[in-house]
Amino acid sequence: MSSIWKSRYFTLVAGLLAIALIAVADRSLANGIPLALLYLAPVMTMSTVLNRKQILALGVLCTFVAELSDAFPWTVSAGIPRDTLYFFAYTAAGLYVSEVVSRRRTEVDHVTALETEIGARREVEEQLRLVVANSSIAIVTADEWGSILHANDAAEHLFAADNSSAEAKLQGTPLSNLMPSLARVQIRKEGWEHLRTMMQCQGFRAGKDPFLADVWFSTYMTSGGGRLTAMIVDSSLEIRDREEANLEQVLVGSRLAIGAVSHEIRNICAAISVVQQNLGGVYRTEPPPEDLVALRQLVGALERIASVELSLVKRQAAKLRLDNFLRDLYIIVNPSLREAGVALEWHVEAGLPDVWADQQSLLQVFLNLVRNAENALANVASPRLTFCAAAKKNGVLITVFDNGPGVQYPEQLFQPFRPTPGASAKQSGLGLYLSRAMMVSFHGDLRYLADGPGAKFVVEMSAVEAES
Repeated sequence: MSSIWKSRYFTLVAGLLAIALIAVADRSLANGIPLALLYLAPVMTMSTVLNRKQILALGVLCTFVAELSDAFPWTVSAGIPRDTLYFFAYTAAGLYVSEVVSRRRTEVDHVTALETEIGARREVEEQLRLVVANSSIAIVTADEWGSILHANDAAEHLFAADNSSAEAKLQGTPLSNLMPSLARVQIRKEGWEHLRTMMQCQGFRAGKDPFLADVWFSTYMTSGGGRLTAMIVDSSLEIRDREEANLEQVLVGSRLAIGAVSHEIRNICAAISVVQQNLGGVYRTEPPPEDLVALRQLVGALERIASVELSLVKRQAAKLRLDNFLRDLYIIVNPSLREAGVALEWHVEAGLPDVWADQQSLLQVFLNLVRNAENALANVASPRLTFCAAAKKNGVLITVFDNGPGVQYPEQLFQPFRPTPGASAKQSGLGLYLSRAMMVSFHGDLRYLADGPGAKFVVEMSAVEAES
């Protein structure tokens, strides 16, 4: 029913009936009472559903009806001004109402469109907020002054200290305390407003514990100033896994090489056994028997094969910044030890000299020592691994020791194919053997010290200044 009352046709019919009623009343009343102004009411009502041309036609109609219905005589001098006044009054009122209604409709449509757009935008923003909040990737937003504005739960967990008992919110924390390299991005500087790139840098947790991070970030401008949004991933575990995979690859290759050498050694030993059997029935004479001479030649060949055995693991040594290497080593081994429940004590002197070594080979040496320590500390209460590095005359001395059960047969540690105690069945006992061969090739050494509880290994490296 309400739709009928608001329909266009009802408005027009009601307006025309009102005009007719006013005309009848105007002819019925006394001559001294003009009712021409009453036509403004239906004109204004009907103008809400008419366009401009139709309003002009309505003004003409009402002017004609008003002139026909009143009792005033029509003359040229009086009728034309009176009808002109009627026409302009009716038309102006109708056009004014039509314009007001049109503007009102435009405003209503605009407000409705804005509300729809704002609602859709809020829905999208809410969905994005949920995606960011529940993302497994750490996401932080900082302002142009380097202060963190927002951080999701993954970021709170990533930058929290390992021994943190309460949740520390990152909001308001300077970005330079957590990601110094990322904080150097100058958002306000011209040309830096719309960066979209990635970087690998060092990050720090709340307890100043460093880690390697892959960072994807972008900068943009808002009404509140410049903003930086970054997605951060801890890549320390990835680097550790990659280096351990490299170590396994080296061990596999070395097994093949040493296996081939062992095969040759077995052949020579078999020949030696035959010669020894022949010598069993020969007395000692001068000159020595030919068999004895052959035995000596076979022994010489065996020594030559043993010398080739070490050359298989040699690498080209180069100048190595030991401070940077030890910092990267800490970042790599600390998460692994933390997962195994082993406490790491790190004591490194500042300003250690540069040394001669191959970075990848040296990293594999220490990874092998750390992995052996993890196996030895698997069933130890309060396991602890201590790492000490100090400068000495003409080089650097690095000591790695644990509080485990120690080594039962230290004289067999650096012999090939003799697994360390606690090693898995897949480990063939080549790790320490190859590690020592690598260190010897760098004019250094790897040795075991049996001077206390637990296992203590000492790595010696030659300083660059000492050999330059």
